[in-house]
Amino acid sequence: MCRKFKYRLFGPMFSWNKFLRYNPVMELLAPAGNLEKLKTAVRFGADAVYCGAGPYSLRVPEASLSPEELAEGIRFARHHGSRVYLAMNIFPFDEDFDGMLAYFKKAVDMGVDAVIFSDPGLFYVLSRLETGVEFHLSTQANTTNSESARFWKEQGVSRIILARELSLEQVSAIKKQVPGIELEVFIHGAMCVAFSGRCLLSSILTGRSANRGLCTQPCRWEYRLREVDREEELAIHEDERGSYILNSRDLCMIEHIPELVAAGVDGLKIEGRMKTAYYVAAVTRIYRAALDHYYDPAVSYEFDPRWREELKKVPHRPYTTGFYFPDRDNKTEDTWKASPTRKYDFVGTVDEHNLDGNTIKIMARNRFSKGDTLEILEPTHVEVLKVKVDQIIDERTGISLEQAHNSYVVRIPLTEKPGYKISRHSIVRSGGAENS
Repeated sequence: MCRKFKYRLFGPMFSWNKFLRYNPVMELLAPAGNLEKLKTAVRFGADAVYCGAGPYSLRVPEASLSPEELAEGIRFARHHGSRVYLAMNIFPFDEDFDGMLAYFKKAVDMGVDAVIFSDPGLFYVLSRLETGVEFHLSTQANTTNSESARFWKEQGVSRIILARELSLEQVSAIKKQVPGIELEVFIHGAMCVAFSGRCLLSSILTGRSANRGLCTQPCRWEYRLREVDREEELAIHEDERGSYILNSRDLCMIEHIPELVAAGVDGLKIEGRMKTAYYVAAVTRIYRAALDHYYDPAVSYEFDPRWREELKKVPHRPYTTGFYFPDRDNKTEDTWKASPTRKYDFVGTVDEHNLDGNTIKIMARNRFSKGDTLEILEPTHVEVLKVKVDQIIDERTGISLEQAHNSYVVRIPLTEKPGYKISRHSIVRSGGAENS
C-alpha cells in the first residue's frame, strides 16, 4: 500500500489548480519499460512503478532495465518517495534459476521494494533468503478465489495481483475472506485474449513464447475462415481489412474509482511497459487526479468527463471495463480492427523554460511544424497548456526552421505567459482531432 504523502497541483472538478496530497490508501502503480518511463511515471504521480528484470519478466528484454539502470531508477524513485517493484514473472526452467538468483541479489542490494513472481519454485528459492523484500504474486499465477489467496498469504506473499477475469464483486469477496492480504488489479491498458495471459499462440505460430516474455501478439493479427473443401476464404465480418476475432479491447476504469475503493482494492495497476513515455505520463496523471480528488476531504467526489476525454488522446483500442461488471453489456473484443486509435503524437519533451525570454527548449522526438498547435502535459498541472508554434529556432545554430524532427533541439517562443514555470521533462504532443 501507499505509505507516503506528497503534494501536487491537482484539484476537483471545475477547480483543478489546488494542492492535494497523494492518496494515502490506494496505491497507483505505473509501468516502467525503461529508465525514461520510470522517471516519467514518478514525475506524473505514480506511487510505485514496476519494471522488468532483464530476460526474466514477461516483456521483451528491450522493455526491461539493466542492473545499472535499475539502480539509478531506484535512487530516483526513492528521492521522490515512490516504490519500485521488479517483475521476475516468467515461467522459468531449471537453467534460469542461477541467473534469476544473481539478478535478485543485485536488486536487493540496490533497494528494490518488491519482486513480482508467478512461479512457486522461484518464490520458494527467493523467500528462503529472508531479504525483507516483499513478494507480489503475478496475475499470471491466475488467482481467482479466496482459498488460493489465503494459501499464498500463509506462504508469506504480501500482495496478490488478481486474475483479470474476476468481477469487482468477486474481488470484494476475496478481500473480505482474506482481509490481511493486499490486492492489486489492472485498471487501464491492453488486455490479453488468453486466460490470465497464459497463451500459446505466439509460441505455436512464431516460436516466441508469451510465457517467456517474447509474445508477438498474434491475437492482434488478421484472420480469415476457410472451409476445408473449399478454396475461397470467408471474412467473418464484411470489413475490407478482414476480421480480428481474437483482438481484445483496452481496459479503462477511470469512471469507476468509487467501486474500486468499495471493493477494498489496495493497488491500481496501469498496463503498458511497451508503451511510450507519453502514454505513461498521460494515463498516470489522469488516474492521479481522479484518486486525489476522491480522497480530498474538502470536496464531494464527482467524476469529471474531462478525465475520460484526456484518456482518449493516448493511442488506444476501444475502451471496455473488462470483466468487472458481468451484468452489463460490455464487450471485451474488438473484431473490426487491430490498430489502436491514434490522433495525437508524442513530439518531444521540454528541456527548459526560459522565463525571461518566455521560450521553451524542446528535445524533439517526432516531426512538428510552424503553424502547429502543441499541447504540453505538465506533471504539476492537470490542465493542458496549448502552444501555437509561430517560430522554430535551431538551438545550436540559431537558424529559423520550418519543421523540427526526431533528435532536433529547438526553441519556441511563447506568445503568452503560462502563469507558471513549465517543468523540465514535461511531455509535448501534437494533434487535436478527438478520438472516438
